[in-house]
Amino acid sequence: MRPSEDISRAMNEHGDAVWRACVAYVSAHDAEDVLQNTFLKFAMHNQTFSNAEHEKAWLLRVAINECKDALKAARAKNISLESRLEAYNGHLLGIQDNSTQTEIGVKRILEAMDALGDPPKTQVYLSLVEGYTASEISGMTNMPENTVYSWISRGRKRLREVLS
Repeated sequence: MRPSEDISRAMNEHGDAVWRACVAYVSAHDAEDVLQNTFLKFAMHNQTFSNAEHEKAWLLRVAINECKDALKAARAKNISLESRLEAYNGHLLGIQDNSTQTEIGVKRILEAMDALGDPPKTQVYLSLVEGYTASEISGMTNMPENTVYSWISRGRKRLREVLS
C-alpha cells in the first residue's frame, strides 16, 4: 500500500487528466466512481514508476479500462446512450468548430466519440486530448506504432464526418 502523501501527490498532478479521460468515456456520475477506483488501484499498486509520465500513462490506462468495464456493465443493464447523456442536456463544452464558429454540445461530442468504438476511441483520445505521440500510445496499448497511426487517422476522419 502506498503512503497517503504519494496518493495525494498523484491525484494533484494527474487527477485532472484522469478525470478528462473518464468523462470522455462515461457520464459524470460514473466518472466519479471510475476515478475513485483508479486511484484505489494506484494506492494498492506496489511497483514504482520510472518517472511521472510513466505514472500518468499507467493511471490513464487503468482509468480507460475501468471506463470500458463500466460501459460493459451499463450495456448489460440495457442503458441507452440517450439515457446516459440526459445529465448533459443543455450543457455546452465551449469548443468551437473552426468552420462554422458554433459551439458544439457535449452530447454531440460524446455521441461522436461513442460512434468511434474502440479502437480507435482510445487512441484518438490519448492523441488529441492528452497529447501523447503515436509511439507513446503504442507502448501504452501494446499495439504496433503503425497500427496506432492508422487508428488515429481513421478516428479523426470519422470524428470530422460526424461533427461536420
